Amino acid sequence: MNFTLSDVASAARSALPVGQDVELTGVAVDSRAVHPGTLFVAIPGARVDGHDFAPDAVARGARAILGQRVPPSLPERVPVVVVPEPVPALTALAVLLKKRASFRLAAITGSSGKTTTKEFTAAILSRRFEVARTPGNQNSAIGFPMSVINLPRIPAWMIGEMGMSAKGELSRLSRAFEPDIAAITNVAPAHLANFDSIDEVAEAKSEILDGLRPGGTFVANADDSRVAAISKRWPGRVVRFARFAKSDVTADRFERMETETRFRLRTSAGEVAITLPLPGTHQAVNFLAASAVAISAGASIEDCAAAAPDLAPSPHRGEFRRHRSGALLYDDSYNANPASLRAALDTLSGFAATRRIAVLGDMRELGSDEDVWHREVGKYASSRTDHLVCVGELARYYGEEAVDLGFPKQAITYVDSPEEAARLLDGMLAEGDVVLFKGSHAVGLDRAVEMLARAATEA
Repeated sequence: MNFTLSDVASAARSALPVGQDVELTGVAVDSRAVHPGTLFVAIPGARVDGHDFAPDAVARGARAILGQRVPPSLPERVPVVVVPEPVPALTALAVLLKKRASFRLAAITGSSGKTTTKEFTAAILSRRFEVARTPGNQNSAIGFPMSVINLPRIPAWMIGEMGMSAKGELSRLSRAFEPDIAAITNVAPAHLANFDSIDEVAEAKSEILDGLRPGGTFVANADDSRVAAISKRWPGRVVRFARFAKSDVTADRFERMETETRFRLRTSAGEVAITLPLPGTHQAVNFLAASAVAISAGASIEDCAAAAPDLAPSPHRGEFRRHRSGALLYDDSYNANPASLRAALDTLSGFAATRRIAVLGDMRELGSDEDVWHREVGKYASSRTDHLVCVGELARYYGEEAVDLGFPKQAITYVDSPEEAARLLDGMLAEGDVVLFKGSHAVGLDRAVEMLARAATEA
């Protein structure tokens, strides 16, 4: 959205440089992402200080700076709005522009599936309204406000993903942006390094309701006991989705194929056949969540059915690639927690493959019980795979637990890096194999997928 430096100063409650009001076309916190007309926000960090990159941002076309001080070596012609803390000022600017534009917001959070649910929701709702969405996983205290400010046009609805890794983060986002719809996809073991229990994670997820507008809608997963408990306490309007529990949006008559899932979507408005071009029951549940949000925003079940065949996974979240051998690469490498990894293993086990190979990386941020969580997944994997490739130090627990349960030692390989995993697989894959890649983002299993897929194009 277009705005002025006086908007920035007003939102931040700071002084406007005398005679230096300018038109701005977007915002960036990384100088490499600057385009002509950008406001560059200089954020001091633990490792680097954004103020040091202000001259580079100006060279790339930044028209003004928002920061804690006037950066050194900055041309005098470039105005600077000085604030005590740049991130709250960035949020205040985004809130000002959202109120001015007057679009409605559906905010989605959860331990897993929130990015996919956001994308599915946007696809359904765009059949009826002008829709925008947060790009990628820009769901943080910095990324979410940037997504609002950088909207290319004013939508009727914005579908926004809100993430958190600590208590209070979601509350601040929700109170600032006041969603019309707030959804919780699920609560699972994730970010436990910052919480004492999964119940504490659930309470932190419930903070998305703190800013829900009066008369707004809470979309809740009724199959998730913790989310269901939150919904029972919520005094306002609740729309529930579930496969099994009593709910407003549900599904039955599931047919699982290797590359698609078919079912009937049921709501109070009727029922409709859905063909989802993605395998895995977890993707169907993501679609139920998206349908519940979209219907709450004004979509019809016919819109849901019409959007379904064209849906595609986000990068590294259930994509399929090919190796030169003909083996199928199931790339779900973007991130992992115990619940999402079990769901991916269920999908892998549904393939009629010569060999079902699971390349599993560490699951990070699981706190003091990280070994227990890895062993639980190893137990689950032992009955759903034919070969395990364990990548990383924590991943060794997968293999150890599987062996304890009788999984053959010769069918387990331990490696230290994604590159080592790719080299191993490149020499052993054959037509008919299906290979799952999943681990925490920091492990970088997407690099292994890219190496193996690139080998196919070079063959």
